[in-house]
Amino acid sequence: MGEVFNKRLIISGFEVEYYHYKDKPVYRGFDRGPRKKRGEEDIVVEEKVQTEKAKSSVDRTRKEIRRRINSNPKLTKFLTLTFRDEIIDIDIANRKLNLFTQRARDRWSEFQYLAVPEFQKSGRVHHHLICNLRYVRSEEIEKVWGEGFIKIKLLRKTGNLGLYLCKYLQKDMFDKRMFRKKKYFCSQSLEKPREMVGKRVELFLNKNSYNLKLIRETTFNNKFIGEVGYTLFNFTTLGLDLKWNENE
Repeated sequence: MGEVFNKRLIISGFEVEYYHYKDKPVYRGFDRGPRKKRGEEDIVVEEKVQTEKAKSSVDRTRKEIRRRINSNPKLTKFLTLTFRDEIIDIDIANRKLNLFTQRARDRWSEFQYLAVPEFQKSGRVHHHLICNLRYVRSEEIEKVWGEGFIKIKLLRKTGNLGLYLCKYLQKDMFDKRMFRKKKYFCSQSLEKPREMVGKRVELFLNKNSYNLKLIRETTFNNKFIGEVGYTLFNFTTLGLDLKWNENE
């Protein structure tokens, strides 16, 4: 069922993002109907639109990574998986990553992760993971990896861990070798950011105004929906039972 809204709220951990679509409402979940035949002019226009959409897709992926990390504070270890062999094919590398995560879940039942592939200067692929492995020796992880070498370290605390790590993890997203490839992988069991739209946004902001600290407020222009207001809040109290009702 489709929905129409001009206000949207996303909660990821301690971070609250408020979007206000000022010029046009957002239509989501509607059937667009059959596509009409395209002429040459339509194709040129569509190519430009697809280029803009590709940039927008990368931006969405960055936000998804940041929000996933902030929603899962137990991801406190930074793990790098390096191949012994010279693997430059991203598909082969990602399949080996998938096999590792399966073995890791078999060894450590509560294993959770978010992983991003990266190309080294030599063209080789390796993977960076943020995971929840605690009190596990490097030698044991390397044995489970079985494809080469690993490095693991405890993440230092920052004000916004998701933003800090996203800057590091996303640098290959515009690489042509990543075109139409999955940009990141993560455990299905990870907590997801929570979202609400429409009137529920105002209800939530009013009920929790005492617990929200304004961090940033700005506006930007979106080519598809016009002017958008963006406000970022942080919760002033962590671990509280938020005034949130899915049925409101």
